[in-house]
Amino acid sequence: MQVTVHAAQRFLERVMSKTNYTCQDVGMAIELLEKTLRDVVVTSKVKHFVLPGFKDFRVVFRENTAITIIPKDQK
Repeated sequence: MQVTVHAAQRFLERVMSKTNYTCQDVGMAIELLEKTLRDVVVTSKVKHFVLPGFKDFRVVFRENTAITIIPKDQK
């Protein structure tokens, strides 16, 4: 699964609680998320799933691309 810059930024902000980050941080977040989501196979029409390793967050995706990270209780 591919990961957008937006998803990486939301991962840093929401999951890692970072308010300031560099382009290098975003790049490393993309790499981490792509490794984490590498083996995820989405077989349903639901457009989100729990972020592996972070049960309180969900990945919102479209066409095999993670587009954002949201808290689990947010719709």
